[in-house]
Amino acid sequence: MQESVTRQIFFGNVKRLSTACYLPSARGLFMMGTEEVNEKFMRHFILMFGLLLSLLVTGAVSPGHAAVELKELYQYRVQVNSQLASERTEALQEALRATLLKLTGDTDMLDHPAVADAMRNVRDYLVQYGYQQDEQLWLWAQFDQPQIDRLIQRADSGIWSNLRPQLLVWLVAEDEDLQRQVFAADSEAIIVQQMRNAAARRGLPIQLPLLDLNDTITVSVIDIWARFMDTISFASTRYSPDGIIVARIYQTDPSMVTATQPERWSGDWTLNLGELRWSGQVRAMDRSELGAEVIREVTEQLAERYRIGGQTETINQWTVTVENLTSLEATIAAEQLLAQLPAVLKVQLVGYGNATGRFDLTLQTDPARIRQAMDLSKQLQAVSAAEDTQPDASSAVFRWIAQP
Repeated sequence: MQESVTRQIFFGNVKRLSTACYLPSARGLFMMGTEEVNEKFMRHFILMFGLLLSLLVTGAVSPGHAAVELKELYQYRVQVNSQLASERTEALQEALRATLLKLTGDTDMLDHPAVADAMRNVRDYLVQYGYQQDEQLWLWAQFDQPQIDRLIQRADSGIWSNLRPQLLVWLVAEDEDLQRQVFAADSEAIIVQQMRNAAARRGLPIQLPLLDLNDTITVSVIDIWARFMDTISFASTRYSPDGIIVARIYQTDPSMVTATQPERWSGDWTLNLGELRWSGQVRAMDRSELGAEVIREVTEQLAERYRIGGQTETINQWTVTVENLTSLEATIAAEQLLAQLPAVLKVQLVGYGNATGRFDLTLQTDPARIRQAMDLSKQLQAVSAAEDTQPDASSAVFRWIAQP
């Protein structure tokens, strides 16, 4: 758990977890069971033995770090007042809604009849739940991943992979006296708290600048308000973000306040993520609500691009070549990263040589959707095809970028 707790009560597994255990195929196909070693196993064993021998000869095997930090996307906890059964059911339903939103970023999906049916039978999707006690009482729930994935598919949506961009938020707000304030990482303002809560609920990693002497020398309130991106980008480099959000909050123009749109406060935002650009506008009755509204729009835009659906009934095969795999750990990490992408049914290392691995992927989606998700990975960098070579939709080449 991320938060320390003084007391934790668990109620045994609601659904028994699978007892089948295995090691990833890059580490071997050593199944825990009584199955005989077959020809496929031997071919893979010989391949991996050759890989290990090659790395040992070159001295490339060394301790390494995990390729991807796994996020608890299928878990959620809800604050409750008691352990009464009536409140428990409502809390479990809220946990399921939040889990679906975190996985998909798709607010509209929550109104789908399949989701409504799941809410009525929420316990069918549980692995286990329990209560945690710190300063408050929480109900914690863990949901069954295959069941949730099938529910999302029935609801005509898709899964946003656990490769989420780290975004730096430059948030500047204007008050009723037209005074402007940029919010720092240690701000306890309600607008910042609600922004952080919304980001955590939707599974979007964000950070705010420190606004220390280094920042204040580099960038000013005017720079942020005017969106001078060269200056903002330079000030952002010290944080090494994947993308930059610039959000402005201000009073709605009185001529725009109507009976049908009575919101007194407005905001606009831009998101720069590599070569991609998004922008949007939000409105609310209370200024403090707009930070969360910005996060809602940003996550919906990102999830729409990177969400991977499994709607196609056709199983696709896709070959991914990964260069610069100079260690056994890097090869294993690359395979694990590929296997964790949504709609990837199977990953098999089928070749290795000259620090290059070749993986066969079995997909339940279009390979183009997987490529978009892989764009967010810091560890896989797409290798462009030669100018005189036609791109091959059935394969792709990436370069492995070792992380410090």
